[in-house]
Amino acid sequence: MKSLIKLYLIIIGVFALIFALVNLTGLLSVSDIKEYLHEIQHADKVKIFIVVAVLLSSDVFLSVPTILIVTYSGNILGFELGLLASTVGMLISGTIAYILCRMTGDKTLKFLIKDPKQIDEVNHIFHRMGFGMLIIARALPMLPEATCCLSGMMKFNFMKFILYYLIGTLPYAIVLTYLGSISDLNNPYPALIGIGIVYVILYILWFFKLKK
Repeated sequence: MKSLIKLYLIIIGVFALIFALVNLTGLLSVSDIKEYLHEIQHADKVKIFIVVAVLLSSDVFLSVPTILIVTYSGNILGFELGLLASTVGMLISGTIAYILCRMTGDKTLKFLIKDPKQIDEVNHIFHRMGFGMLIIARALPMLPEATCCLSGMMKFNFMKFILYYLIGTLPYAIVLTYLGSISDLNNPYPALIGIGIVYVILYILWFFKLKK
């Protein structure tokens, strides 16, 4: 279990570093995304849909603020379209992470974990617990990306990966896009309160999953 946690921490550390570099270099800051989404709120719905999906798809490379984009999508696209755009974007991001790590998984695992027995142990644990980890991966920032990467490294069945990842992503997207749809810039409190509740519930589930 320690080796699995070590892998999680390393992958999350990489995404955190990417997030910091992207913001420090000014390539794509949170304020830039927020301002851009605000500017295009009256644009054609198709354009907004594509922008939201592309931004969320790029999360695996740029570590974009998913929670902000998903909430905004509900606000500027409405609940139904915002939900679809957000779900598509997050699924694409997760799939990219899975495929890239599946292609490089063996070499990466051998580089990070020298002991073959520990690699076998990590594989066994993840294949036994992976479905639960994928479902509640939205509990913490960067945890979904890390779990998708681990799914690829461990060669987790792709169809099961999509199914479990969707089960975990869809409720998250439903809640946030709905909260975004009933909020606005002058009254953001429904979204903020709802987001807080979502994270508390997911964190509790994640805590008990790890404890088990």
